[in-house]
Amino acid sequence: MKYCMRCGREFEGESSFCPECSAEVQPVNENRTEALYTQPNNQQVPPPSYQQTPPPPPQYQQAPQYQQAPQYQQVPPPPPYQQAPPYQQPPIQNIYVQAPYPPMEVDAPNIGFAILSFFFPMVGFVLWLVWKDKTPLKAKSCGQGALISTILSVVGTIFYIIFTVVVMVAASSSMYYYY
Repeated sequence: MKYCMRCGREFEGESSFCPECSAEVQPVNENRTEALYTQPNNQQVPPPSYQQTPPPPPQYQQAPQYQQAPQYQQVPPPPPYQQAPPYQQPPIQNIYVQAPYPPMEVDAPNIGFAILSFFFPMVGFVLWLVWKDKTPLKAKSCGQGALISTILSVVGTIFYIIFTVVVMVAASSSMYYYY
């Protein structure tokens, strides 16, 4: 029989290692009991001590005696303050909502609207009425084109009437000479 030097298990067989703890097993002489307590490096194993003294109980200090907490005085209320006037903050302008470049209305005389108003005088008068407060120079161009067209129409009509009367009178007076 063989005994493991590490775990103390008894086993039979020809192996040289313990199947429980894998320690190397040395053959034991049955006449010598000291071989059970030897380790491979020939150091003596001290015999186990079964009577251990428990550690001494911890020494607790006596809890200090605290005094009663002092009585606090009541805190006086804060002095009355005058209320500050309301803050006057200018209105916030959100630049992200507005167009990045607001459309600019250029007020300058415009020849295109003057020509349009000359050929269509009613359109010119309507544009003059709409724009006279907002863009007075552009409205003035429309008004002038419409006014010039109207004046030329009236003058042309007067000349047409006069020319027609003259032609009629000349035609009627020439009839007397041929008969």
